[in-house]
Amino acid sequence: DLKHHSSQHIKQWYQRRVRGIPTSAASAQRTGLFGYPLFSSPQGFYHCWFLCEAHCNELVQKILAAPPGRDTLKLFDDLSNAICVYADCVKFIAENAPDRKTAEAAIVCNQNAHEFVEKLNTNVDLYRAIRNAADCPNTEFNDEDITALKSFLHDMEQSGIHLPESVRQSYVSHMTNIAMSGGSFLQLAQKPVQIPFEECPEALKDYRRFAQEQHKKVYFRELHGPGSEHQMSDIREFGWRNYYAHDEDREQELLKLLSARHEMARSVGFNSFRDRELVHTMAGSSDNVMCFLTNLHSELSPIVKTELKHFKYAKADDNRHDFSEPMVHPGDCHYYSRTLNERYLVENHSGNMFLDLLEVENVLEGMNVFCEDVLKILLVAESPMSGELVNSDLVKVGVFDEKEGLIGYIYLDLFERSDKPVRTCLHTITCGTCSQLPVVVLQCGFARNAREGGQVSYPRINLDQVQTLYHEFGHALHAILGRTTYQSTSGTRGPTDFSEIPSMLFENFISHPEVYYAAISPFSVYNESDFKFGTRNLFNTPYTALKTETSILHSLIDQELHASAVPKSTVLIAEQLQLKYSHLDYISGTAWHQRFSHLYFYGARYYSYLWSQSIANLIFYNLFHDDPFNEHAGEKLKEFLKKGSGVDFKKSLVELVGYEFGQEDMIGAIVEPIREFNNSYLDKQDISKKWW
Repeated sequence: DLKHHSSQHIKQWYQRRVRGIPTSAASAQRTGLFGYPLFSSPQGFYHCWFLCEAHCNELVQKILAAPPGRDTLKLFDDLSNAICVYADCVKFIAENAPDRKTAEAAIVCNQNAHEFVEKLNTNVDLYRAIRNAADCPNTEFNDEDITALKSFLHDMEQSGIHLPESVRQSYVSHMTNIAMSGGSFLQLAQKPVQIPFEECPEALKDYRRFAQEQHKKVYFRELHGPGSEHQMSDIREFGWRNYYAHDEDREQELLKLLSARHEMARSVGFNSFRDRELVHTMAGSSDNVMCFLTNLHSELSPIVKTELKHFKYAKADDNRHDFSEPMVHPGDCHYYSRTLNERYLVENHSGNMFLDLLEVENVLEGMNVFCEDVLKILLVAESPMSGELVNSDLVKVGVFDEKEGLIGYIYLDLFERSDKPVRTCLHTITCGTCSQLPVVVLQCGFARNAREGGQVSYPRINLDQVQTLYHEFGHALHAILGRTTYQSTSGTRGPTDFSEIPSMLFENFISHPEVYYAAISPFSVYNESDFKFGTRNLFNTPYTALKTETSILHSLIDQELHASAVPKSTVLIAEQLQLKYSHLDYISGTAWHQRFSHLYFYGARYYSYLWSQSIANLIFYNLFHDDPFNEHAGEKLKEFLKKGSGVDFKKSLVELVGYEFGQEDMIGAIVEPIREFNNSYLDKQDISKKWW
């Protein structure tokens, strides 16, 4: 009985808070990874794929035999779901397997699933079936039906299924080239740079390695990043110039990737790769994206100038009080944005709570308090079955709605491991629909327990990491709360500029003083009088104008590199755009974009973060800013998340925000909070004095 089951957990709620470790040992009952019995051995993966493939082939035959209409659509979604349930799970296991043999089996089966999907996407009979269903005059489709149909047609037509056979073969060739050049570009983008030891600044000479050359040791310093966090400005500049130095190998691989994408898009009827990528997004076209980005830059420009003055004086003060207008180097921006923001927060608040590292378990408790108060859902630590977890680090969390009972599972995988991929993201294991419980894995790479005075302390994270955790938790709730008819329109299955909205919204939540209080100490009393400069400014607002301008520049470069002609030089385009859309000088001999891996992961869609941030700000400032624990607003948000991407995006968002909005409102939603901070704080500071 689900209601009885959930009530037992709610009754024990305060005794079973989500912790950094499972609340009890795994049960004696044996199963496989993620509760699938066949995933208990490497052989089981192959057997499971055999069953999955057979089931999918049966569904294909049913689709081909079904009359055109809604039945065809439902069978198509069943086919998609059958593959995704297997492939999504196996892909995660391949990257996080508990042992080598399991990893090898998962990798092979993941490749089998990928090849099977490509085979289906080029099945002409399947395409005709879904096309005939979409064109069926005797069927009345609702909004969700139409969205699902468009999604399936778009996915298949991106493979050129509607084009002649020769073109389809060309498409496959281009996709192979994209995979090869993309993989090479990623490797080179992440490759550290080796600096001869004698060329390193003194501060870097403590960290050296050596290579054997002709019977002698040659010492060098290996840079894995630009060193933007270093206190010394000359080290930051040295790190930036050397780590982001132009590299011809990276340039050529990036050009190969851009060329392969362009040729692929042209082969299936698009003028450019960005035109192909922007179909069925919220933005809709490159013209809309470029208009949004350039107008946002224009509105933000005066605030960036003011912020840069503060950076210059802070840098001058660091340089032995030399106030002769020192140049702010691109390598300085992250450092001063972070340090001045921290100082503002400490100065604004009566204590130093913003500089304290927070225990992960307290952050999760605070997240729970927020979810219970606003969304009426509870997070409850579950005891996994033996063999269910890919690693003992994972915590299985049941998500319970106060009315519906159990609505999904989140596996928390928060801490670093030597064999764990270094990234923060959400993995979907099973999509949520009206008939299927969602299962996701929230993965971070926080540092493990540290010893203090001989005692093992709880893992602790800083403010930026807390915001990152909330960002991913926004994705998780989007996936968990989704209750659509079709898995293809559920939760995060929508376009990037739509699916990032909940995650950006949750960054705003944790940046609100009242919610932050709940996060760091769930049972403390929030006192607005603690904030000297008031609570109008969120914690993620101060000193973010230049950071936002940098995101605009990244997005513009992403758009231009994927335009209708392959550039002869990506460096020239990056230089021209930086001179036009950045208040920072271009550093000759550098090419930071050659290490910008998002050019591969988010090709022509990197703008989505700013687009989503603007809409998340509209939602937050209209519904939650004055009362972040508003239950009525929380109910509206919950209903919005349940709809997934199965409804008209704009209509759904207008209902949530409460009024019709356009690009001008979206731009204002980003600029106005930054401008308010500028007017209420920056302009009142006497930067000729050492106020920081």
